[in-house]
Amino acid sequence: MADQDLERYFSQSEKQLEIDRVLQCFKLDPFSILDLPYEKPDSKTLKLQYRRKSLMIHPDKVKHDRAEEAFALLKKAELELEDEARVKHLLSIVEEAKVEVLRENGYKVKTQVVATSLNSDVQGLSDAAEEKKADKPNSERSKVVIESATSVNTEQYPFLKTREGRDAVRAKVKEILFEMELRRRRQVKKEMEAEGAEARRAEEETQRRKRKQEEAKQWEATRDQRVNSWRDFQRKGGRKVKKVKRSGLA
Repeated sequence: MADQDLERYFSQSEKQLEIDRVLQCFKLDPFSILDLPYEKPDSKTLKLQYRRKSLMIHPDKVKHDRAEEAFALLKKAELELEDEARVKHLLSIVEEAKVEVLRENGYKVKTQVVATSLNSDVQGLSDAAEEKKADKPNSERSKVVIESATSVNTEQYPFLKTREGRDAVRAKVKEILFEMELRRRRQVKKEMEAEGAEARRAEEETQRRKRKQEEAKQWEATRDQRVNSWRDFQRKGGRKVKKVKRSGLA
């Protein structure tokens, strides 16, 4: 469907409702904002969904006081889901949320470890070259790093496919992300306070050095005066000591 057709397809009321929906979504959950399931979206699906949603809430296409805010959130969500590392992080939180939801509902949860990526420090090698390398000692083989993550097999837990289960997982994801954001902000505040304390200590040290430098300059500036005073004192014979008459009782 062409963009013009999509634009005509959605009524103004539907567009305004979509803006309200986006604004009500948890801002740290790009899946919710783009109304996508909790799974890694392929590039085509992501672009189509973003285009569809953006046509509904674009500030030039709908009359709404907060259309620009909603559109900015939508764009931010798209950028997040284009970031592979960010998506991997979010999906690990989703799996954590599934485990907690299942346990809260009385399920004994079995998790499985799945490989999420495999990276080699040698790129572009043919299968034959890899087999040849496999014959070499371990120290000479290309290093392979396998990243893994804990996953819940949704097929074993039909509850997760129900509306109640999906809503519970979404709420739990929000809870986890919110707690993580609070911890992040507390850490940032702590670091800023530490930086502030360090800056104050540095400033105090700078002022202390300045005072010492000023004292040294003052001492040097009055050196001739002190020397002359001492010479005058010496020329005058120093301090006169008053003789004390002895009493004859000694």
